[in-house]
Amino acid sequence: MGDKRIMPLKSNIDVDKILEEINVVGEDWKTDGICQIMLQGVEGKENDHYFGSREFKELEGAGYNEKDFNIELFPEMIYTNGLLKELKLYRSRLMLLKPKACLSWHHDPSMRIHIPLTGDSDSFHLIENTEGEKEVYTITPGEVHLMNTEVHHSGINLSRKVDRIHIVGCVNVDDENY
Repeated sequence: MGDKRIMPLKSNIDVDKILEEINVVGEDWKTDGICQIMLQGVEGKENDHYFGSREFKELEGAGYNEKDFNIELFPEMIYTNGLLKELKLYRSRLMLLKPKACLSWHHDPSMRIHIPLTGDSDSFHLIENTEGEKEVYTITPGEVHLMNTEVHHSGINLSRKVDRIHIVGCVNVDDENY
């Protein structure tokens, strides 16, 4: 990626199909204080759809790494799981940012792929550039973007009414098959 912080990968995602498929996960994950549910989990914890959805350092301390999260938790999501496999994602999850909300300023241990499903022009990412300045990036539902989340960044939803829902997955850009 070089100095780039975000790179488009694909633009013809069937968002309606994914939104239809994710109905199987229910609505509990949209509760305040949760707002994430895993789409891929670890062997032995297939029934815990929240295991792996928080800060990874807690899981690392328990002996897991991000690549361990490669088990489909919702096998009935045929199109979505096929997309995750095609993009070589692991530790993928649905993430919700409610209106007038943002994530903390943070960095991740690996790069992420974002697949926005809902949101509007008031929903965007703020990412630190190579000079340490903050830059704004907007991605549209139906697009897939690789994001350098190993640098400081945040997700922001300034909308008054529209939820921002993304599929976020980890990816190993150093893998020779990527």
